[in-house]
Amino acid sequence: MAPHCVTPRRWGWEESPVVQFVASTGDRWTANFRSGIAGLSEAFPHPNDHDVLVFSGGDLWVVDPDSSKTSQVASAIDSCWPLADGLVLSRQGLAFLKLGTTGVVWHTKRLSWDVFGQVVVTGHKLTALAWSPLSDSWESCSVDLTTGASSGGSFSDDDSEGWERLAPAG
Repeated sequence: MAPHCVTPRRWGWEESPVVQFVASTGDRWTANFRSGIAGLSEAFPHPNDHDVLVFSGGDLWVVDPDSSKTSQVASAIDSCWPLADGLVLSRQGLAFLKLGTTGVVWHTKRLSWDVFGQVVVTGHKLTALAWSPLSDSWESCSVDLTTGASSGGSFSDDDSEGWERLAPAG
């Protein structure tokens, strides 16, 4: 039996998701995940086909259902888009990151002041609109889904936040 999880549920007074896991041995165990500031609260299979991704109030946890080891990978995740080789995640409507079989593949610089709109994933490219309160308008941006290289957006041309981490080309 392949490891997997049962859909997270909210029970009674608990504010964070309660997730039941099934190990490859068939043993079941349950965990309650601390909730982040805001964002997704769901569970998904990890792109590595073994671990489980648990989103709890935007905090992203990777869980090994066999050993019950957990590690927090990212915070403030508010949206995700599936890819053939992983997931693209929106970090609080400010930047994007890609999660692949080995973990975080790349992370863009900050592209938006506040929120993304009209996010479209086609082929090896993501396009979106990034909100600018300075001009009270949307600015276009794009991300190469292979490397994480980005252009456009409403925030800044430099990486003043120090978030950008590109994947090697090729």
